[in-house]
Amino acid sequence: MVRLLIFASVLSCATVPAALAEQYWIAYEGNDFPENEGWTREYGDEHGPDHGGAVRCIEDGCLVTDSMYNPLVYDYSAMYRPISPDPGELFVVRWRLNVEQVTQYGDPAVAVFSDDGWGVAFTFWPTHVESAYEDATVSPLTLGEFHRFDLRSWDMRSYELRMDDQLVWSGVFRYIYTSEEVAWGDSTQGASSVVRWDYFRFGVVPEPPTALMLVGLTVAALARRQAWKERGFHMRTTASALLFVLA
Repeated sequence: MVRLLIFASVLSCATVPAALAEQYWIAYEGNDFPENEGWTREYGDEHGPDHGGAVRCIEDGCLVTDSMYNPLVYDYSAMYRPISPDPGELFVVRWRLNVEQVTQYGDPAVAVFSDDGWGVAFTFWPTHVESAYEDATVSPLTLGEFHRFDLRSWDMRSYELRMDDQLVWSGVFRYIYTSEEVAWGDSTQGASSVVRWDYFRFGVVPEPPTALMLVGLTVAALARRQAWKERGFHMRTTASALLFVLA
């Protein structure tokens, strides 16, 4: 039976320290394994947690994960911390990935859980992207190509999702037991994939118009980073702590 692990069972064993809400930005740029930059690696196979895991490498500034050898492998990166915005702030998640191969079930996934237990998760299938908790197709997907995603929410109840700078879905969070968590990676036991993760970034920023100015600065920085990548250089940023798993 296919089992989608989008961050819940593992979290029940985690202890998250209380913290005041604050603006923050955490960026993983594909220059090292995520667990070396503050993320928690969760992996396993049919023998249980901490067994197997995907074949991984860092290549051309991307984290490459390959679980084609065993469909019962899962392997994702997670971070636990308060994440929700205060009034006047915007919660943002941005990631860029290339799903090179995936079996019929959505294997790579991204999930977000608010401070009070509301969640949203996206799974990547051979032909489309799904909102797992809404049971809805949100966008077509082309395998073998990089795609950029941008998730924005003011209240952690509703959100907008952009793909390659186009608004593709306006959806809602669902109440899930898990809270204070962000996770991404190979999430499904019963499916396999090969994925290149170029970057994964999230945080709380001032709402527009200030946030729009920050978005513009980020776009400019990304363009410069891409130019550096093409010349063989890689930017490196630090990340602090967090997680990913739903039963």
